[in-house]
Order: sequence, then structure tokens, then C-alpha cells
Amino acid sequence: MDFRQINYFMWVFEEGSFSKAAAKANVVQSALSMQIRRIEDEFGVLLFNRLPRGVEPTEAGRKFYE
Repeated sequence: MDFRQINYFMWVFEEGSFSKAAAKANVVQSALSMQIRRIEDEFGVLLFNRLPRGVEPTEAGRKFYE
């Protein structure tokens, strides 16, 4: 995991949306989503529940943000 991935995670958490976080990061949504997936794979936990209208952090996601 690198600093960029941590920033992406924080923006998704704060914005509640991959699309809004991607705009803030000035990257395409798929690239940002892939980076979040890499963090999840590295730790073996789901950080966000993907919903039809955005995302919601899991308990692991909330703890990681803290």
C-alpha cells in the first residue's frame, strides 16, 4: 500500500462515492476502484459496501479510516 492509495481510500470514505472521489483525485473511477480493491486484497477485508447510490464503509473501513 502506498500514500496515493491511502488518499484514495480517505476520499472515497469522505465523499461516500467512488465517482466523486475519482473527480477529486483527478483520475478515472475504474482506476480509483482498482486501487481500493488492492488495499482490500492486501488486508483480506472489504472496506466498503458497494451500493446502487454510492458506498458505505464497513466496520473494517471505519477502523482503517480512524
